[in-house]
Amino acid sequence: MAVTDAGSAARPSRNVDPEQARDALIDQETAELNQLLDRIDGLTYEARRRLRRLEHHRRGVAPEWTSRHG
Repeated sequence: MAVTDAGSAARPSRNVDPEQARDALIDQETAELNQLLDRIDGLTYEARRRLRRLEHHRRGVAPEWTSRHG
């Protein structure tokens, strides 16, 4: 039974261009950051909407109006 090096599967092939590997990592990181920013934008929008509703409610604006126009 042959024993293989456990780390050999994780090593990239020596035929891979280092420039392409670097670009692929940058592309992946950029995509992940864009997803995070999109999520933050959505959460920020939701938080501001909820805050506006609370402020309107405190000022006596009917909740029915704020849910239709907020």
